Amino acid sequence: MLYVLLNWGYLFATAFLTGFAVLRPFRRLGYCCGKATGMLMAGLAALTVYAQVFSLFGGVGLWANVLLILFCLLVIVLWHRQLLSFWKKKTAAAGPAGLVLLACLILLMAYGTSRGYMHVDTGLYHAQAIRWIEEYGVVCGLGNLHSRFAYNSAAFALCALYSMKWLFGESLHTVQGFLALVVAVQCAGIFGIRRRSHLLVSDFVRLGAIYYLTVLFGEMVSPASDYFAMLLLFYVLIAWLDLMERKEGNVTPYALLSLLLVFAVTVKVSAAVVLLLVLKPAIMLIRDRKWKQIGLYLGLGLGICIPWLIRGVLISGWLLYPFTFLDLFQVDWKIEKGYADCDAKEIQVFARLLYDVNLYDTPFAVWVRGWFAALKGLEKVWVLSSALGVVAGAGTIVYTFLAGRSRGARKVDWDWVLYAFVLIVGYLFWQFSAPLVRYGYVYIVALPTGVGGFIYCHLFGRGRKEIGRRLFLIAAAIFALYKAADLAGAISRTAAEPYYIRQQDYGTFEAFTYEVDGVTVYVPADGGQIGYDLFPSSPRVQEIELRGKGKETGDLRYGFRTAGSENTP
Repeated sequence: MLYVLLNWGYLFATAFLTGFAVLRPFRRLGYCCGKATGMLMAGLAALTVYAQVFSLFGGVGLWANVLLILFCLLVIVLWHRQLLSFWKKKTAAAGPAGLVLLACLILLMAYGTSRGYMHVDTGLYHAQAIRWIEEYGVVCGLGNLHSRFAYNSAAFALCALYSMKWLFGESLHTVQGFLALVVAVQCAGIFGIRRRSHLLVSDFVRLGAIYYLTVLFGEMVSPASDYFAMLLLFYVLIAWLDLMERKEGNVTPYALLSLLLVFAVTVKVSAAVVLLLVLKPAIMLIRDRKWKQIGLYLGLGLGICIPWLIRGVLISGWLLYPFTFLDLFQVDWKIEKGYADCDAKEIQVFARLLYDVNLYDTPFAVWVRGWFAALKGLEKVWVLSSALGVVAGAGTIVYTFLAGRSRGARKVDWDWVLYAFVLIVGYLFWQFSAPLVRYGYVYIVALPTGVGGFIYCHLFGRGRKEIGRRLFLIAAAIFALYKAADLAGAISRTAAEPYYIRQQDYGTFEAFTYEVDGVTVYVPADGGQIGYDLFPSSPRVQEIELRGKGKETGDLRYGFRTAGSENTP
């Protein structure tokens, strides 16, 4: 736990200073980010891009951090007065109670990040993917060694940047917990109800995000890309509502949140559906003919995507593995199209609990019954609530449109129309594609809480604001007590574990070996998890070979390809 706190101190300083630097130019567009969470999220996005670019040239380790530290020192030298002024204002605004709450959140989240359940996929490939980035950066054809490396989540590059094995003697995995802490601080905005006489839609979505954080608490120790994506989307959806509800007229904060959505897509491609929110800043910019700003944001979006896309091509030979509709590159390390297509189908049949790729075309009406029956109790409640939320959400869109039209075309609340539409499409996309709950917690939580919040705040809550506020506070207090007892039980079960100094390490598993051109490759004995230490690993014995000079020297930097590939390196 002490290692987690030390790592977080460094992570906080570098992410905040980086975010402060990258957001400062936007002052010229009339926008000044006044929230530390906004600075941190901007910094994390920028540092993920930095880590990916660095990985194109070598391992993301000590030297990547040396350059980062030099950059942060430069930021301090240039803007030390502004930084001091910012934190003086933040500290004064938070007050003693706010600082105590922050300290409690930090200790609670650090505890959860120090120990817990290590997700199965972390043992399968997450840990190995991070180690490859730590030691080699990106390697051509790595997906031929293990196809899951080709999923290429940008989150692993950020994890490698802050794993700091060169300092702590072990590869830390604390970034997920830090991101959860940032979202928890954002959710603490719910205490603003004390100063308001009415509820906001964002209060309801914040409560849903707090529920997700309690679900995630026992697994924050695991650097799973699904959780990274869910946390990012919760942050953006809440921040977007905050802008809507204060009637923000400046396009810049919406555009910056849209860039965070692009970042979320590089973490998990399935997050792309929420990119529909970008329609708002796009329309605002086009309407005002701000062509330079349009070019700026398009350029920044490409800047976020390009290193990730390059990594994907180098790892798999495909632009967006396992999707093969874009077949642009003929390289010797390319994963076979048939294998990639099968992999894409396996993701969906696994999420539908069918477990057989031959059942991919099973009709929805057939597989949904077994799938729903297998959900846990509260998961059933959230899914049913989301299904109802589709109908209710569509109703709010119709109501908003008709009510606005009755007062004039410009009175339509297009912000809510777009927001509700995105929530509905996000849920439907998840439900009919790969409906594993951990793939789409944000969709099944944000839809019913967001739509329910809108219905209350804009329809039933009018004229009864104080009563509604009190009822919400009572319900939130009951929920908090229930979850506090739940967390207390989880903490008591893990309190005896020896992770108050060090962090719980990756798991260790049995394996056997085979050789690829003189290089020993580990294979999990049970066909599943392999962990971090047995490196390099492959899920099974495969007909692959090292590329180019690697075949003669055994140098892993040259990468892998299918044995006997007709293409030349």
